[in-house]
Amino acid sequence: MALVGNLRDLKLPNLIQLNCMERNTAKLTVEHAGKYGFVYFQGGQIAHAEYEPDIGEKALFRLLALTDGKFKVEGGIRPPTVTIQNHWNNLLLEGLHQLDNLQSSDEGMVQHFLNMLMNVRGVVQAAVISQTGEVIATTFELGKDSILHALTFYEATAMKGMIKTGNPDFINLVERNKRTLITAYGEHIAYIELEAKSQLETVLPFIKQVMGQYAVP
Repeated sequence: MALVGNLRDLKLPNLIQLNCMERNTAKLTVEHAGKYGFVYFQGGQIAHAEYEPDIGEKALFRLLALTDGKFKVEGGIRPPTVTIQNHWNNLLLEGLHQLDNLQSSDEGMVQHFLNMLMNVRGVVQAAVISQTGEVIATTFELGKDSILHALTFYEATAMKGMIKTGNPDFINLVERNKRTLITAYGEHIAYIELEAKSQLETVLPFIKQVMGQYAVP
């Protein structure tokens, strides 16, 4: 019988430790913000992890940063491949150490915010840009056009007095192969690229949730 629950009640490091100490061969599925991740155990060791677009240790470390989401553990399922060789205890220590480093500085918190945005299904790339066009943190190489698009958010904000309306929550730019959301992130701008097929009403609540949880210090 599968074990199901929420990471708010049973944290992922504890779930992993439980399966490893009991020497389980099992599949752990995590669903967060519409995206699925998987951790496979074989004889009490972590053998494989997937979290789009990553596999192996990188996928595992991204999953360890999640603080909420549904999980399911199914026993007797073997990994489809082996991408992780390190001992599970060392992996947990390294993953939690990376997370502590991200959370120990303002710059790290901004990068952690971007990492969590990338966990939302439909988000392709993300960046935080200052009011002067300086790239504070990014998950991809921003072009000049992208920075100019981001700065249009401030132009729209500046126009609110002229058109007697409130500040816009988001600017939504639609192109042939992508959709871009631009919004305020503290004193900076969050620039978020989505898959063109993404349904805004589905993705936006998850993005707002991340922005609420990982506000700038």
